[in-house]
Amino acid sequence: MFLLARRFVLFLFFIGGFMLPVFSQATCEETLNQAATEFDAGRFYSLPAVLKTCLEGGFTADQRFRAFYLLAQAYLVLDDPIAAEDSYLKLLRENPEFVPNEKSDPIDLVYLSRKFTTRPKFTPHVRIGANLSIPRVIYELNTFSSGVSINRSLKVGIPQLGIGVDWNLSDNWSIGAEVNYAPKIHSETITNIARDDKALITDRSAWLDFPILVKYSDDSGRWRPFGYAGFALNLLLSNSASYTFSDFSPSLGNSIKPAEGPDEDLAYKRNFLNRSLVIGGGVKYKIGKNYIYADARYMIGLSNLTIPEKNYYQADGITLASTVTQYQYTSDFFRLDNLAISVGYVRPIYDPRKIKRPSAKGFLRTLFRPKGKSK
Repeated sequence: MFLLARRFVLFLFFIGGFMLPVFSQATCEETLNQAATEFDAGRFYSLPAVLKTCLEGGFTADQRFRAFYLLAQAYLVLDDPIAAEDSYLKLLRENPEFVPNEKSDPIDLVYLSRKFTTRPKFTPHVRIGANLSIPRVIYELNTFSSGVSINRSLKVGIPQLGIGVDWNLSDNWSIGAEVNYAPKIHSETITNIARDDKALITDRSAWLDFPILVKYSDDSGRWRPFGYAGFALNLLLSNSASYTFSDFSPSLGNSIKPAEGPDEDLAYKRNFLNRSLVIGGGVKYKIGKNYIYADARYMIGLSNLTIPEKNYYQADGITLASTVTQYQYTSDFFRLDNLAISVGYVRPIYDPRKIKRPSAKGFLRTLFRPKGKSK
């Protein structure tokens, strides 16, 4: 019997713990309705006392927003601008995307809103995608004694990963900085070597790209297009290539003997620090207070990747590289362009605050202050 009573008490505690928040929210909803009734009746002085208990604990985020909405209006009517501004700032902290509408909100609240902004100072984002690398030959080099045919093909580099942050100058303009990891691949097939032989070279590299971008973005609607341009530093992390040389042998019945070995390290033949121009754009889609986006960008390589004095040799700078002796190949002087397609996630860090407007008097005082005089 005692055990049964104990279980019943525990059950009541459980039900009570589950129902208490629901009951509290229902009670605070009644409090909010009472405050609205007081407001409509013109009893503005009573609103803070009516809302006090639930504001200290009990309101949901939406209920807190509605409570501060009422208080901001009431303090405007009571000609208490400091309290009105304080209530409006708390309102924005509950809903930083709220913008009063002249058609549906009190005009005094519309004017009050113009003293504030919630624009994020900084907006972080992450991205993932794939890329295509396009080598642009500056000067073609080879070790072949006769004319050959070179066919370059594009390869997909995945995954391309990135993280960045935008410093927002206005609702539309921002300056962005990013760090992107990008595997980049390209290949070329050389035919007509000694009439019938063929070589396949696949170049694989890994990079850290550091773009600095000037961005313009639409600031309204669920779909928000954007575009940008800028400059990037490109750091080469690693570079290797696989080589397959196919020797056509009539003496063996027109068979092909492929020569193939381990990947060759090319990093010591490449410039570690390179530069690019960046252009791109895309569209953001708003989900709640955050965004997902799709982005396409093109990086125009400005640097020659090949170090001329190391191109034919091993890392010691003396011995001919096996790429030359075994595969009859040496790298062109070239720049590397890159086309990247990404999707990402943006989480704005809203910062509700009062707009600081410097006065003309203060500006002139700063402009004409004598040199050496402290502020």
